[in-house]
Amino acid sequence: MAAEEALAQGVAVLACLPMPIAEYEKDFSRSELMRFRAALPQCARVTVVNASEDHKAGYVATGLFLTHYSAVLVAFWDGEDSRGAGGTAEVLHSRLSGDASSLGGIADIPYLPDVGPVYHIVTPHAGQPAPPGAFTARWRYPERFDDDEFVERDFLGALSGLDTFNADLDSHRDPEPKVARTLAHLRDRADAVANALQKRTGLFLGLLYVCAFLAAFAQITTRSELEKIGGLAIAFVFYFLARRNNYENRYQDYRALAEGLRVQSAWYSAGLWRNLVDLCYLRMQQSDLQWIRLALRSAYLLFCEERDCVDASADHPGCREWVDGQWAYFKRAVGRESQRHSRLSAISIALLSVGGVLLLAASAALGIPHFAPASGLSVWVGAHVGLLEDLQSVPMAMAAMTAALLSQYSEKRGYAANAKRYQRMFLVFDRARKQLRSKGELPADAQKVIRDLGQEALVEHADWLLASRDRPMSMVRV
Repeated sequence: MAAEEALAQGVAVLACLPMPIAEYEKDFSRSELMRFRAALPQCARVTVVNASEDHKAGYVATGLFLTHYSAVLVAFWDGEDSRGAGGTAEVLHSRLSGDASSLGGIADIPYLPDVGPVYHIVTPHAGQPAPPGAFTARWRYPERFDDDEFVERDFLGALSGLDTFNADLDSHRDPEPKVARTLAHLRDRADAVANALQKRTGLFLGLLYVCAFLAAFAQITTRSELEKIGGLAIAFVFYFLARRNNYENRYQDYRALAEGLRVQSAWYSAGLWRNLVDLCYLRMQQSDLQWIRLALRSAYLLFCEERDCVDASADHPGCREWVDGQWAYFKRAVGRESQRHSRLSAISIALLSVGGVLLLAASAALGIPHFAPASGLSVWVGAHVGLLEDLQSVPMAMAAMTAALLSQYSEKRGYAANAKRYQRMFLVFDRARKQLRSKGELPADAQKVIRDLGQEALVEHADWLLASRDRPMSMVRV
């Protein structure tokens, strides 16, 4: 019924079958079989989750497949206990609790249930009394902890994140529109959107600090209230525009998604088909970052599930490109971030030094009339007292203010922290690169090296994302 309605609405359907078609058809009545055979050819893809003819294992595998890949699980259920293994009640329990033990505990099934919401439509069985509330529907949400009041909000936020990403992806020109849709292609598109948003974030951040500098300059050098207030007002305008459009969070989230896709693509190329990135990436984030894991899981389903990579190995071009590309990126990034941090520090020190020299020179000049009251220099000082007093205060105040702004800007961009992070990751990739090519041939544990390297990259990037979220774009403090 669900498949027929989806197909009628033009929605692509993936047919998830618990066993081979010939065996599965034995479970249908004649009328059901006709509907099944009419709907199956219209499906975009057919996936058989259990190759054996074991019905119990097949229905358990189907339940786990659905709970693993569904963003929303729709349940046609009468509310009664299941009549066999893999029944609706057990599937719902695993979906709402994350506990797969009720589904039979079959060890060789690779899917794990993902905790999430269920849309329950109370549906009677044919020939059975109608249950209370038949044909009504309601949302059922997992209770992540006692008195959890935000599970619905967090879930809707995750769907909103997916919608925003899809809209950004559609609005950004595909650099390679004729390339076959693959995991690597999606990764490159996510990277391109993240790069565009990163530039926009940097632009607004730069404008914010320039306006803050001008506003502070007006506070120190002018008595015009209009100029003082105007500078601050412009700074606030840029700040609120950037925050309203959420440029920073979108760029960081898309970068995190691209990183997950990058690792998943490398694992897929290496033949690590059952190593899913979403199972070990941002697992503790069940709120606003949950959409990233939903997207990663959907991408795996679309591009990797039951689609073996040709010539998969740790020496596959896609895998080598990841290792070498990340190694080269981190090597460049260490020097770039260190240089930017050092440059801003040097500018701050130079400004403070100039401000200090002018302060000392002006103070010394103002002291001349006391030591040589009759000299020509004393007369000149007397005629320029106002200028010298300004040189005593304004340059040093401006230097201190500018140094504070540069320090804040450097901290916001994370130059010093990023340099250390990139240095660590360069050493990680360098070690793995040497392990994979130490004797001119792949080591016996090459797949393990790739898997461990991917996990380290995911942990590091998750730490970066959470640290970046902890220092969001804020109004400049002067």
